[in-house]
Amino acid sequence: MNMKKLAGAFLAATMLFGAAPVFAEGDPSSKPSDVEKPTLEYPVADAPDATTDLKVNGKDVEIVKDALDEETLKEVDTDKKVLDILADAGYKAPAGATVVVVGADYDAKVDGKDINLKDKVEIAFNMAGTEFKAGEPVYVMHKMANGEWEVIASYVNSKGEVVVELNGLSPVVIAKVMSNGEVVKVDYTAPAAAATTTKTNTNTTKKSPNTGF
Repeated sequence: MNMKKLAGAFLAATMLFGAAPVFAEGDPSSKPSDVEKPTLEYPVADAPDATTDLKVNGKDVEIVKDALDEETLKEVDTDKKVLDILADAGYKAPAGATVVVVGADYDAKVDGKDINLKDKVEIAFNMAGTEFKAGEPVYVMHKMANGEWEVIASYVNSKGEVVVELNGLSPVVIAKVMSNGEVVKVDYTAPAAAATTTKTNTNTTKKSPNTGF
């Protein structure tokens, strides 16, 4: 009789021990809840084509685009991350705002060979075929050589272009902020570290704490 009781107790303990992992796995408190999964995509086909009037030794400069690298994608793969980059530059979006984004890694070429653009270059991004419409405010996020992002507040002009001056080329993400289903221009408060702001000839306001390329 004692042996049966002992065997029964051992069996019950074994069943309870075996069930524990199943219970833990199903327990929501055992999983991290603050990990934000990627929600934004950047297909190269959807990224705007870019052009410039710049010439090198009398030859036209071609702007080509490629997919964003994995490291850059991880920095802009959710609404929050994009909005945080804007906030770091002084652009504060409304609570609960989301973003619409396009972007790519842009390079300059002459006769098919890569060239380095060391000075400021005016680049026109053609937004035709995207969700960006004429008159909408946008924010051009340019990842500079030092790994930091500069943010340039701009807009889609009547030609359907976003025209900005950039210090060289590299990953560029263009975003518009949405709130309650409408495109909004976010509040801007210049960070204390920002000493100056300048304007391009297309009336775009630039905030860049670094020199870039």
